[in-house]
Amino acid sequence: MAIKQDFTTLYYNTTFCLTSDIIADFNPASRVLGVDVTDGMGTVFTAMGTRYDINLCADEAFLTTDSHETDTRSVDRVPVNEVMKWARGEMIREGSLPEKYRVFADDVKAGAPMYEGYQAYEAGDPEAPTLFLMSPFEESPEETVKAFSEFTSGAYCTNKYGDCGYLKLQLEMIDELDDGLADVLDAYETVVTDDQFVLDALLVRFFEQREKIVFIDEFLAGRVPDAEGRIAIHESGVINRLYPLRKVDYTLLVGEPVFPARCGFDTTDSGIAGGLGLANPEALKAIAARRVKDLESLGADVIVTPCAAEAYGLKCGGGKVKTLLEFVAEL
Repeated sequence: MAIKQDFTTLYYNTTFCLTSDIIADFNPASRVLGVDVTDGMGTVFTAMGTRYDINLCADEAFLTTDSHETDTRSVDRVPVNEVMKWARGEMIREGSLPEKYRVFADDVKAGAPMYEGYQAYEAGDPEAPTLFLMSPFEESPEETVKAFSEFTSGAYCTNKYGDCGYLKLQLEMIDELDDGLADVLDAYETVVTDDQFVLDALLVRFFEQREKIVFIDEFLAGRVPDAEGRIAIHESGVINRLYPLRKVDYTLLVGEPVFPARCGFDTTDSGIAGGLGLANPEALKAIAARRVKDLESLGADVIVTPCAAEAYGLKCGGGKVKTLLEFVAEL
């Protein structure tokens, strides 16, 4: 989590960060939305810097959710991601969100299904020591459970908690997070997820249980056979930027991993923005297509990502992608 700072300062610094030519080329939202970068005074500056009409930067506020690239290039060390989260919350509080985002936010608050094709699913033994919280983006929960079962002697697998509150956290709907998940986590020795945004939500909400919360790549490391060929890896940006001590050496998983120029701490997202990207599907597709192009240019035999949400996002951009769990289960 970003360190709390005075928003009076952040408010104005952010307007320059998001629209400056230093930042914009590295920010998928800025690139796709066509922000004016000539003098660092584009849409975001007009909307936020003058406080004339904050809802003018609604597109940036939603699509910059996971664009920590802006943070890495901010000369003022401005946590742009956190500021845009504040901007979203301010628009919700004021009731000034543009219609498409207002409907989206209302649906999130009401607990409506936000993920295409999502249906609650559970399988396995609820008394097992391992809980597998599948991504709500998983297209085939049955196949995912089958794959996961190859690497554990017993687990309870479910997606019925959805994103575990990630969208509500991002929209500052803290009072809506009453899903009983704390008591569920207490009952298990290990909690595994294949969704980096679920991981983030769990670590924010249940910090005291952080030691038993594991991302799928860490869980699989040392459990899988060697893979042949060149494997292009689209990493978890959330882990690389927010939880770097959880980063896994992919040579332990896929043999010959190759990475695009934008990798590690600098990993670019797929446009899914933890789910908020669903509110702007055209921008999501355009952002994802740029990332797919980066990955395909590596000439690898297959593109793999550990995060099921990112896999969904990349597929929206036309990419042929496998989740890490799907890939290793086929070896």
